[in-house]
Amino acid sequence: MYRTEVFTFLLFLDFGFAFINVADVECGVDQARRARIVGGEDSLPSEFPWAASLWRQGAHQCGATVLNDKWLLTAGHCVCSAFDEFYKPKQLTIVVGHTDISSKKNEAKQLSKIIPHPDYRCNKKTNDVALLKTATQLTWNEELRPACLPQPKAEDFSGNVATVAGWGFTSEDRAKGIRPDVLQKTSVMVVTNEECNNWYKSQGSKISVVPTQMCAGHEDGGRDSCWADSGGPLMIREDKRHSMVVGVVSTGSGCARVRMPGVYTRVSRYTEWIINIINSDNTRSGLNWYPRSG
Repeated sequence: MYRTEVFTFLLFLDFGFAFINVADVECGVDQARRARIVGGEDSLPSEFPWAASLWRQGAHQCGATVLNDKWLLTAGHCVCSAFDEFYKPKQLTIVVGHTDISSKKNEAKQLSKIIPHPDYRCNKKTNDVALLKTATQLTWNEELRPACLPQPKAEDFSGNVATVAGWGFTSEDRAKGIRPDVLQKTSVMVVTNEECNNWYKSQGSKISVVPTQMCAGHEDGGRDSCWADSGGPLMIREDKRHSMVVGVVSTGSGCARVRMPGVYTRVSRYTEWIINIINSDNTRSGLNWYPRSG
């Protein structure tokens, strides 16, 4: 089941940690003033300034991640209607730059494009990724910054502690949980696909995680993404400064169950597609983007 309810590309290397920036400002840097996700807690203001809320009919539906001043990343199923058709841009809006999304309806941004991955099909769980383009250019400030992307096909994040953030339900039982207005966060461990499949198999589940997906959670459960967290970011932060979105909340079996970690779209498998879409769009707009290593 799903969890729904003139620029340059830069490659950075820090302590063996590599990421790609597709924005015109430094990516992955929070401005948190050191002043629910299941088993989580409120995030600090500006702690995840790239976290965005995708709205439908004036209410939060999914999460998303700001990549640059026009483009955001989300899950493919977040842009699918109940009729297994993709929404039109005018049917969805996006709220950015806010940890607390209560009463932000009037600040929701219009979309000009919705681009699901060409191999994604509504009601399927593979290639569960999509791009959103805003109708107007975003303006950077303390509460709105872009996230970094992983290198293409970077695979081994297993063993890393990651953070997942979202405005989804705080319990698998929606009668007991709430859908908070303040962005929730929790830490999860990235596990290998082999281990993840073994855990699910031990619980009698038929879920099979494929290479374009990844798992993060805890063997004893307790902390996880949940309903309406779909599309939001799974982040790794190694160099104490830059956060990289390595996963997109996609699916799982319930929320925070023992040996049933969350399943995420593995972003590194789609980095090249993301760059190609953004690059193509800006070329048509008369801008030229060139890769540059640093």
